[in-house]
Amino acid sequence: MLARGVLCRLAADVPKTSTHDLPRLSHLLQTTLRSRNALSIPAARALSRAYKAALSEYRRTYATTARATKPTTRVKKDVRKAAAKKPVKRTAIKKLEKKPVKKTAAKKAKPRKKKAAAKPKPKPKKKKVVSPEAKNKATIKELKETALKAPVAVPASSAWNHYNHLANEKTAVKEAELRAWIHGHTPEQIRLANIARLNLKRRIATGEKFQIASKDLRRLQDDRQVKRPVTGYLRFSVERRSSGDFKNITNAESFKLIANEWKVLSASEKKKYDDEFEAAKAGYTREKQSTYGHA
Repeated sequence: MLARGVLCRLAADVPKTSTHDLPRLSHLLQTTLRSRNALSIPAARALSRAYKAALSEYRRTYATTARATKPTTRVKKDVRKAAAKKPVKRTAIKKLEKKPVKKTAAKKAKPRKKKAAAKPKPKPKKKKVVSPEAKNKATIKELKETALKAPVAVPASSAWNHYNHLANEKTAVKEAELRAWIHGHTPEQIRLANIARLNLKRRIATGEKFQIASKDLRRLQDDRQVKRPVTGYLRFSVERRSSGDFKNITNAESFKLIANEWKVLSASEKKKYDDEFEAAKAGYTREKQSTYGHA
């Protein structure tokens, strides 16, 4: 009877207890048995079997899904009263506003510094080929610099003046001697001598070889010789050059210009210069007759 009552009580209490209250269930069974003073052995065995049955039943209920117990009518009434007293505050759910994403301006890329162009490597200089003659000249130059040239003794200015004075005196003496020698000959002889010297120069120019000193081929300067008359064209040329119209002009160019001017002159303009030439020619004939003894 005792075992059956315990089992009935456990069966009534099992659904109300949680599946996790195994120690509590064991403690409840022990206190119930002690309170009923069930100390006889048959009763203990019956309790043992009841305990094992309850434990196996508990394990089956633990393995399966726990069923939700329905609340009683009293509990429902208490819950309704509490709900009526305290109104539930509904918290408004604020919608999250999307904040506008700030567009970051793209940073301008800094211009890269241009690398300095690499300087071209200098080309190797070609070695100059020095000829043996150039080497010899360079060697001689170095030797002269090493040998040290002694300073040349320059005579005093008074000594140079003395020598120049002596040279001028000797030159004047020689010129006086030459003039006296020329005047020792007749004007005709000097004229013929100058003609002969001119012919010798022409023969030497053609390649003929003969022994004669160069001083013996110079023209003899005799102030007694009769001067030839100047032609009308030469008189016109001398007059034009002395006018100063041909300054800073070369002689060759000035002669061409004067020749063109002479050709342009009329016969009456040329007559002036021709008359002067004829008068000089008549005087030359008379002077030649008196100097050389013949016309």
